[in-house]
Amino acid sequence: MGTRSLFRICSMPAFLVLCAGAAEAQFDQYTPPGGPQQRPESREERLKQEIAAAHYHLGPVKISPQAGIRDVSYIHNLFGSAGEVSSDVTATAFAGAGAYLHTGSKVTWIAHVLPQYVWWSRRADARRLNMTYGLEEVGFFNRLFLGLSASREEAQRFVTPEVPQLFSFRTDVVQANAELRLSGSVYAFTSILRTAEKSLVKQTVVPQGLDLSLLDRSELVTREGLRWRPSPGWALGLGAEQSRTDFDHKAGDSSSSGTAPVFEMVIDRHYTFLQVDVAERSLRARNGSRFTSFDGLTGSVGASYRPQRSLELWMYGGRSLVYSLSTQYPYLDDRRIGVALRVGAGNRLSSRLFAETGTNGYVSSSPDTPRRTDDVRSYGALTRFAATDQVSMVFQVIRSKYESNISANSRSYTAGGLTVTFGGNF
Repeated sequence: MGTRSLFRICSMPAFLVLCAGAAEAQFDQYTPPGGPQQRPESREERLKQEIAAAHYHLGPVKISPQAGIRDVSYIHNLFGSAGEVSSDVTATAFAGAGAYLHTGSKVTWIAHVLPQYVWWSRRADARRLNMTYGLEEVGFFNRLFLGLSASREEAQRFVTPEVPQLFSFRTDVVQANAELRLSGSVYAFTSILRTAEKSLVKQTVVPQGLDLSLLDRSELVTREGLRWRPSPGWALGLGAEQSRTDFDHKAGDSSSSGTAPVFEMVIDRHYTFLQVDVAERSLRARNGSRFTSFDGLTGSVGASYRPQRSLELWMYGGRSLVYSLSTQYPYLDDRRIGVALRVGAGNRLSSRLFAETGTNGYVSSSPDTPRRTDDVRSYGALTRFAATDQVSMVFQVIRSKYESNISANSRSYTAGGLTVTFGGNF
């Protein structure tokens, strides 16, 4: 069965309920291939681990330093549209610290700062110093959880499947989350997420004719609803979401806004796990932008079976919208399904293999625009080795291939990378 036939089946409502999943931000510009890396942890569990890794003290403040080299990679790109083959070597060196302060028995303040120097062997204009820092407040009260955070992350990453290369982008985030136990196992929740994306790329380092600043934008997403937690490891939620996206530049303006009912489900048992987060979106253009109206279900799912501690099989899938750099297409409809296998050897060594397939269906703003669909296949492997509690190494290889019905847009991406980290896990 071909990829297009498979995803015609996936468009059926019954299957989409299974192809949905958890997502913190509903408008991620790029979702890396590979699916969920592990079962998610609560903020309380993750905070305990972070504080346990903070071995230094400055009065009442616990300090967790971190340093290392990440993404030591050889990258090979093929752009069919340009008929160009290019390769390079990159690495990012980082050194910073996280700090933790208890104010009373219920509230913890977390601060972090992490300067990162991005180096390229051939792309000298892409070398730069990126800064990441933030402040967070976490409160675990008798009936209330409250989390507030503000951060700025400057990092080298993939920003669009249209150009499978690493570029430096800045993301500013302000977020508030609250959950209140009303009675028994019923909780009310609300969340507010405000983000701003900005390109840090010099025009000399991108393929000719592309302007990544067209993706600069701000987003506001709010969600409210009720959750039912009948027992540990079980949760069902219903709510409503409002979203608004505003682009900075008129040339690529895909501003939109809309509302959506949302459904959440988590089943976390010893052998099995399932997490679903879906939204029935209704999005419309804002202020006369080029955005084409969208009505449909988006989200993703992650399900796993773990017969023993050292072995876990994952199945995942999803559908999301990705903003396009093309003047002909405001966005593309990203659909994918995949499988992954994690194998461990003791507490210090684990490996993960994945393979996934999907389609990127480009949505045009004019009936005269040629139809474009890219079939996407990705596979990869990751090995993680914890030499000690404070020293870890990760080696990863990823291959993605895009086959477009417009042959000039076919392309591929291959990368192998090594990351070595000393210190905490903030």
